[in-house]
Parts: sequence; C-alpha cells; structure tokens
Amino acid sequence: MSVEHLFTQALGLGSPWNVVSCNFDPLAKSLELVIDFERGARFANPETGDLCPVHDTVQRSWEHLRFFEHCTTIHARVPRIKTQAGEVKTVEVPWAKPHGGFTLLMEAFLLAMAKVLPVAEVSRQTSVSEDRIWRLIRSRVEEAWKQTDWSSLERLGVDETSTRKGHKYGTVFLQIKGKETARGRGAAKAARLLFFTPGKDQETFSQFAAELKRRGVPTSQINEIALDMSRAFIAGAGEHFPNAQLCFDRFHVMKLCGEAIEEIRKEIVREHGGLPRGAMWALRGNPENLKEEQRQLREQICKEHGKIARALSIKEFLADMWNYQLREDAEDHFKSVISWCFRSRLKPFVKLGHSLKRHIDGILGYFKNYTTSAAIEAVNGLLQLARRRARGYRTFRNFQAIAYWIAGDLDIQSHPAVTH
Repeated sequence: MSVEHLFTQALGLGSPWNVVSCNFDPLAKSLELVIDFERGARFANPETGDLCPVHDTVQRSWEHLRFFEHCTTIHARVPRIKTQAGEVKTVEVPWAKPHGGFTLLMEAFLLAMAKVLPVAEVSRQTSVSEDRIWRLIRSRVEEAWKQTDWSSLERLGVDETSTRKGHKYGTVFLQIKGKETARGRGAAKAARLLFFTPGKDQETFSQFAAELKRRGVPTSQINEIALDMSRAFIAGAGEHFPNAQLCFDRFHVMKLCGEAIEEIRKEIVREHGGLPRGAMWALRGNPENLKEEQRQLREQICKEHGKIARALSIKEFLADMWNYQLREDAEDHFKSVISWCFRSRLKPFVKLGHSLKRHIDGILGYFKNYTTSAAIEAVNGLLQLARRRARGYRTFRNFQAIAYWIAGDLDIQSHPAVTH
C-alpha cells in the first residue's frame, strides 16, 4: 500500500478525490499533501442535482492538523463547474469550507481550544497567527449564531456584565431553560446566551426586540423576564414586553437590605466613635453561616445598639418571605415587611420600604415560576472567567464572538456543497 493511499484513507477521502503526492521535509518540519480528482469526474449542481463537467480549476491551499510536530499543508486543484444555465460555480471540497484557509479538522481543533484557552495561547501552541484564529472564530460563530432557533423562547434573563476595565459594560439576554415545579424543586439552572450588546441602558432592549423581529419571534411570546432593579432595564422591559411578568431575584432584594444595614452601621460608628473589631463582617450574612465568635459579637452589638438590632430583625423577617409556596401568602408577609420599614424610624429602611413598595410586583414575580438568578449568574461567571483568562479583548466583537461560542449553545457544522 502506497503512502499516498494511506493519507487518502487517513483524510477520509472518497472518489473522485485522492492524495496524489506527498512531500515530507524533516529539516523544515513540514508535510505537504497534494490532492487531485480523477480524470473525467463530474460534480453535482446543488440546485438541480445534475452532474456537470469540470469547466476549469483554481489552485488552493489549506492548513491541516500537525503530523506530530510537523506543519501540514494540503494543496489541491479545486474544480469549477459550468451549469446548464451557464453559471460557473466553485465546488466545495469535502475537507474544508470556502475561503477558510484551514481544513475542517483544523477548524474544529482551533475552535475547541479557543473555548477553554485564550486565543494568544492557542496561537502559541499551534503557530497560527492570532488574527487568523480570530477571523475563524468570528466567521464560524457569527454564522452559527444567525442560524440558532429562538422559537421556543418564553422565559428571558437579562443582566449586565463587565466588558473591559474602566466601567465598560454590556448587556446579556439569555433564555432560561426548564420549569420549576415547586420552590427549589427542579429549579432551572441552565441558560443559553441569545444576545450580547454593548451598554446597559434602555436601548439594549430595543436592539434585542429588533433581533427578535428579524427572527420572527413575537415579543408577546415572552411571558417572564428575570432581571435586576435597574431603572433602564425595567423601562426597556416595560416598553417592549408589556405583558411579561418581571421577576427580581432574591439576591438583589437582599442586597438592598444589606446596603441599608451598612448605612445604619456607619451611622452608629459616627455617633459612638466606632464598633468592636470585626463588627462589619459579624453584621453581614446569615447568623447560621457565621463563626461562633462572630455570632457572639453580633449579639453583643445588638444588645448595645437598638438601631442595629431593629435593622437586622427587619432583614431576617424579609428573608423569611421566600419560604412561602404561594404568592398570596408571600404578599401578606411582604406588605408587613414594608410596613415595618416605614415604622422603624430608620431613614435607610424607610427609603428601602419605598423601594420595595415600588417594585412589589416584580419581587413577588418570583412565585410565578420560582425563578432565581442562578442560571444567569452562571453564564455571567463563564464570560468573566474568559475575559480574565484572556486579560481582556481588543474589541467588543471579539468578546461577543467568544461569549456566543462559550455560552450560546451553538452548533457549528460543516456540510460540503457547491458555492459561487
């Protein structure tokens, strides 16, 4: 069996394609394979299926997976056919896509590495320039993203994420997958990134709504949106998705309460000249998660300072609301929390009460599907991990392409065909 025949089998080639020659240079650490088609071969017109004769050929080259440590290049005469309508079309070869410069196996290898490594590291390990890798990622990812199916979208998650240093942000729109059957039971903790755009203002919702229209998905199909209490996000959701139930996650609500407690702590520090060492951390979090010495310090501070004791009591009472199964029961509890905030005579908590009252429908929206931000934060974590790993991206388009590739659940496939 000849070496050429071995390489033909290794590349998975079939009639009319064959490896006709190979040039192995151990000094240059290179391997060059020449592929050609059989004399008299005909190729199908994809529109009609008719077999057409070869009109002429063009010379092309592709970079392939390394043969051990040797750089491997494939050269071939690519045939062009002339259809019965008189059109001249270039045949798509079975081992590569048009104008890519890489074989399909090399593309798959580079894309797989780019999913877990910075592009600079992929370039170092493969000796392929960063610019070529980025062109490949953008081209294949954007093509696959445009073909993704959004027809099943009903539950939407929205969040901001940092895109680079200097308070630069982007907004991610995600499809929350799965349905919760009860609080904490079967919770949907998976999400698919649908849309990533610069900024974190109301305009981002306009851009997403425009993309929905382009894909033929009616905005009325979305019945729930999980988001934080950003005024811009709330306004954008109200403008473009007026029938969707807003859902504010417990984390964001409790964060507001924690900020109110922190203001009370600072007020006590100013009035009494300080608190014992470690007071800040002892007052944060849930008591069951604190160390024994922190719990004792917390109890001591509450005995000495009634304002802090009232603030922590309101926080714990608010946290109890998420233990209910039914919205009706939770609503009664929540209104009691708001009333307590107004009667607390604590300025930060009076302000908190107004905020909770203003967002009551969105906060209680949790009880529609018991939706949390777990899936949203998981995707956000993946994106920030990629950004830190790469030490930032030169352009937003690069970050967007990597984001879609990492979290967009894309299906990048290659099907041989005939192209213009």
